[in-house]
Amino acid sequence: MDKDLLERRTKMLQQHLMGISLKLIIENLQGEFAVNADSLYRDWNRRDKWIPQVVQLNDPTLLHKCVEGARSTLPKTWLLLQNTDNDFVKLGALKLIKDTNLEILEILQSVGVVEKKPQQVNLLSLNLGFEADPDLKKALLEEAERQRKEHEADKGSSIQES
Repeated sequence: MDKDLLERRTKMLQQHLMGISLKLIIENLQGEFAVNADSLYRDWNRRDKWIPQVVQLNDPTLLHKCVEGARSTLPKTWLLLQNTDNDFVKLGALKLIKDTNLEILEILQSVGVVEKKPQQVNLLSLNLGFEADPDLKKALLEEAERQRKEHEADKGSSIQES
């Protein structure tokens, strides 16, 4: 990653962590780095690939801000999960919780804070804090299987890119 790209991505991440809207971030960076908005949006959509590198190459406080920024969504999401009767909303909240925790884990693993080990999750053994109906359990299993296949496909494509 060249110096300008690192600086641009670092600023993009820092502004995001400060709560600035993506539209405003794009406007700010577009003028500062003379890059078009489409490129910046595409770069943001691939952030899961470059955030660990940016964190690793910068001050350790950026790592802390990344982890805390991701973690800040969890309490609200758990409250939403407990206070709704809508199974679709519950499924979305569970997915957000899982994705957030996975994002934090991947960031910490990428910088060597946490050792990488194979991850296995049995959704049926999770204590969800509510009694899920059979349709919700089925939807959870289908989503888990879809994500497993997507993850395997991503691993295959990243191996080919290398």
